[in-house]
Amino acid sequence: MGAITGTVAKLTEFGGEYKILSLTATVAAASDTITLTLADHGISEIAAIVGLVITGGQDAAFTAASASYSGLVITVVSVEEDGTAATDFTGTTIAVTVLGK
Repeated sequence: MGAITGTVAKLTEFGGEYKILSLTATVAAASDTITLTLADHGISEIAAIVGLVITGGQDAAFTAASASYSGLVITVVSVEEDGTAATDFTGTTIAVTVLGK
């Protein structure tokens, strides 16, 4: 497992406490983590992961990715077309959308 950087692509605030945060990241391993902070990402609590999209590098060795969270840490898991752990991360990028406050 490796730590990757989630770069803020967009932060949208609502009238209340909740915000939608869109992050981009370069995937480097079959299981990666992105740690959010209030100072860098504008939220102190994740309420939900709204979605994850592969934006680059999708091929037979990197076909799908999913995300889960605990506290402010998002875990991204990537798999090959046969469901085993992804093995090729050439140009692999993702966008993760988070609902937080």
